[in-house]
This record gives sequence, C-alpha cells and structure tokens, in this order.
Amino acid sequence: MAPEPKAIRELRVQLHDMGKAAQPFLIDEARKAYWAKAWELAVVHAATRVEGNRKQFYGLRLAAVISAIIVPSLVGLNLSGTGGSAVRWLTFTLSLIAALSTAILTLFRFGDRWLMYRALSSSLMSAGWALVNSPPADSKAWTRFTSATEVAKARYNAAYQTAVILATQPRAEDHSDSHD
Repeated sequence: MAPEPKAIRELRVQLHDMGKAAQPFLIDEARKAYWAKAWELAVVHAATRVEGNRKQFYGLRLAAVISAIIVPSLVGLNLSGTGGSAVRWLTFTLSLIAALSTAILTLFRFGDRWLMYRALSSSLMSAGWALVNSPPADSKAWTRFTSATEVAKARYNAAYQTAVILATQPRAEDHSDSHD
C-alpha cells in the first residue's frame, strides 16, 4: 500500500485537533459516531479524491498536450528510410497517446470530479470549523453542523449526477416528424 500523501496526513492532524475542540458538542455516542463516521470520514475521503483526481487530470492532460505539440513537428520532418519509418511510428504512437489521454479525460471527467470533491471538502471543513468556533452554550450549533454537512453531501451528489452520470449518457433527440 502506498504511503498516505502529506496533505492527507496533515489533514488528519487538523481533524484530530478539531475533534478535541468539538468535545463540548460531542455529548453522546450518537454525536461522537456522526463526527467520526459521517463527517470526518467524508472529509478524508473527499480530500483523498481531490488529490487523486487532480493528479490524474494533470497527468493525462500533460500527456495529451505534449503529444499534441510534438506530432506536428515530427510530421514536418518528412524523413525517409529507416529514420523515416521510426519517426512515422513515433508520430503514430504519440497521436494515440494524445487521443487516448483526451478520451480518458472526457470519459472519466477527472477535472470535474476534482473540482466537485474540492468543493465538498471545503464545505465540510467550513461546517466543522463553524461548529468548533461556536460557543459551547450554543444549543443550535450541532443542528447547524449536521445540516451543513448533509447539504454539502447533497450538493456534491447533485453535481456528480449532472456532471458525471448524466454527461456520459446519450442525449435523447427529438425524432418526431413534423410536417407543416
């Protein structure tokens, strides 16, 4: 198993400190479970997905751009013989890399996912910080925290459905015959 990225390790330390600061609101087992299982895990999951999707997006995008820049230069060489054959195969290979990288980016929407997970992570952290910074006597703080957490998750789910699931489905075209 690969070591956890530094950003995630630092986030876990921050979440641990936030958990200590949230103790006045974690008054029963249900609240402790929600904090640890619903909120904290969602924050770590979102942050992990931010890192993964960002790396995949930039890696594939970089491969596509570099390949797309090199191909016209290779085509312009117009070499013959053994060198020409090698250049043609290299051109073909780089063209495939550019096309496949672009297709994978379009299909899996790593850029969209990266931005959606970043927004989710930010919203969840804002909800956590709002709770931690609330006065301990604030009886509505916990309700605001859970509501904000659920709203953030619902917003993410709606964005995911729109940007990832629905975007990959073929559009229904109007095939009705209208005769005027």
